[in-house]
Amino acid sequence: MKITSAMPSRYFLDTSGAKTTRMQGLPGQGHIEIGKNALAEKGIVPKDDADVYKQMFRLKFARVVEHDDGRVEVEHTCKLSTQQRQYLKAFAAAGKTIVCNSVKR
Repeated sequence: MKITSAMPSRYFLDTSGAKTTRMQGLPGQGHIEIGKNALAEKGIVPKDDADVYKQMFRLKFARVVEHDDGRVEVEHTCKLSTQQRQYLKAFAAAGKTIVCNSVKR
């Protein structure tokens, strides 16, 4: 019997293509917690949860969700860096489906 995780993997990719993940916290709040930690390291205090995303996208991070069914959702507000695109191409090479959403926040 194959056991799969119930929660998708959530993280941000910085412009160098490095994963920014959370160290701990409640399931479902991954991106908010990751963003708050990453912003705190840069001395940025977001006004609220929506501002976490705004500030992370302002810093050109891409939001990523890996699903157990092979889909990888990517949300960004500006053009992805070469390193971010290379990171995502590795998923495509492994047979995963990449779903990119360029959004305005």
